[in-house]
Amino acid sequence: MIRTSQENMPDILPAGFLERLPRILSGEDCSLYLEYISKPLPLSIRVVHPSLSRMDIVKELESAGLSCHLPMWMPEAIRLSPADRRMLSMLSEDLQNRVFVQSLSSMAAVESLDVHPGHDVLDCCAAPGGKSSLIRYRQKGQGILVANDLSRRRALRMRRVFELHGLTDIDIQINDAQTLGATFDKCFDRVLLDAPCSGEGRFNIHESVTFSDWNPGKVRRLGKLQNRLLKSALRTLRPGGLLLYATCTLSPEENECVLQKVLSRESDNYVIEPIEIPFDGRRPALAQWNGEEFSSWMQEAVRIVPQNDMTPFFLAAIRKR
Repeated sequence: MIRTSQENMPDILPAGFLERLPRILSGEDCSLYLEYISKPLPLSIRVVHPSLSRMDIVKELESAGLSCHLPMWMPEAIRLSPADRRMLSMLSEDLQNRVFVQSLSSMAAVESLDVHPGHDVLDCCAAPGGKSSLIRYRQKGQGILVANDLSRRRALRMRRVFELHGLTDIDIQINDAQTLGATFDKCFDRVLLDAPCSGEGRFNIHESVTFSDWNPGKVRRLGKLQNRLLKSALRTLRPGGLLLYATCTLSPEENECVLQKVLSRESDNYVIEPIEIPFDGRRPALAQWNGEEFSSWMQEAVRIVPQNDMTPFFLAAIRKR
């Protein structure tokens, strides 16, 4: 089945992307990816009300005929079958309001940020709000949370998500994230930068809109933007603070190359720390790309490949010394 998909890919996906793919992913991981983009997206949900246990929701879902799987590393997460998406939408409004559809890799990004009550946190590119919602859940109402986004429309939708989840005292701001370093110099214990990216982790061969505008020029432009965003976000960290850099793309120009360019000049001030959470699909970052050898600390960054409903992601936890 995977072999057939590979044979058909050149007629569907951009040729330039296909040429790069085997240089980014191993043969086995490339097969996992090609299989992933030929199927419906994985379906996972998160319990959003602290008064409910995961098992409370599982019992209700299973009584409605849904099959639940429980990731051990994420206590509020429930994996469902993609075929259950329609059935989930038909459940009672009350039940739907107690859970939130969110990818496991998105949850892993927040868990890797290691947020605790009392931490002051900045989410630089926060919409649609799922990660900020989980951050506030982990803060237990203690500490500042600034949820920033460039789009007023997306920020309004994000506000509705917070209201639906019963979350309060979240400072929603509308700014270009490139300006946040100057505005919030040394203000936060934790910073999440889920950077705008080329979205190769969201490609699906049955939805051409997911990849139709992909081209090498776009990847390079985004890499330059991510470089500026990361520099700005790092300025907002207090000494000892932690920043989580994340994308949902495969391109090294948007992942390892960004870290190498920014952090190699700041090695006395920042260090990449290991991410210890035992989620599936973990792979080390690339050691080189297009002849450029990356610093040895790059191996602490994590690539996620599609395995057990994880979706492609890149994560790096950066500590300010």
